[in-house]
Amino acid sequence: MLCFVGDFLNGWMMVQDRAAVRFVILHATRTGSNFLCTVLNSHPDILCHHEIFNPHVIGLARHLQGNGFQLGSMAEREGDPVGFLERVWRTPLGRSAVGFKLCLWQHEAAYHAVLPDPSVRKIVLKRRNRVKSFVSLLLARQTGEWVVYDDHDAPAPRPRVHVDHGELLDNIALHRCYYQQAEQALRQSGQDYVLLWYEDLLSQQGIDPALGFLGVAGQPALPEGQTWKLTPVSLREAVSNFDALSAALRGSELESELHDLGC
Repeated sequence: MLCFVGDFLNGWMMVQDRAAVRFVILHATRTGSNFLCTVLNSHPDILCHHEIFNPHVIGLARHLQGNGFQLGSMAEREGDPVGFLERVWRTPLGRSAVGFKLCLWQHEAAYHAVLPDPSVRKIVLKRRNRVKSFVSLLLARQTGEWVVYDDHDAPAPRPRVHVDHGELLDNIALHRCYYQQAEQALRQSGQDYVLLWYEDLLSQQGIDPALGFLGVAGQPALPEGQTWKLTPVSLREAVSNFDALSAALRGSELESELHDLGC
């Protein structure tokens, strides 16, 4: 069992490969970020943590969860977030690229530390179908299930959710603002970034742009990931007020997204 803390962790990190590529996944809610992290982490050259700046937990890489490994405590993270970031970067565990995901403007200090830093490569993850993204968010809030790995039982049948038209538009506007601000900041600072789409992640070449961007060869060991799809049904089956929502969206750019039968 691994448990690196305090001075021992600091000393152990000194022997790690400091040349490891650093990266962060910038994403909004319900865009397939857990899936992407799990697949990237299955590559032998990539260490991809999850939400290490989640307000409730330090989300380590999947294979490190529950085995005693630590990057530090919540108190240490909050007391010195930049120092905590350096600890993450300097602990690649023998892999040539190390990173994590950061949701929306999650953790102001961490966000403002990584965004302008050209040494941290950026992967921007989006979802084309914004209606499905919002419905997935409502379901996660209602069930409390944000991610379920496939080494656990399959999720229970999904309840139907009521979609408020105004709240849907507010959510879409929030995500649009986030991506516009982040991408504009990257362009203005001359940073390259790679854009991935949720809907492409299951294709054979879905994450190839990210692998090339991180400078690794070969393919992940788990190209299909390790997470259950939590909204496997059509929106007509998932949304309790589907017909009313369809009428509200008629003629808008969201109408086709509501009726889309894809992933």
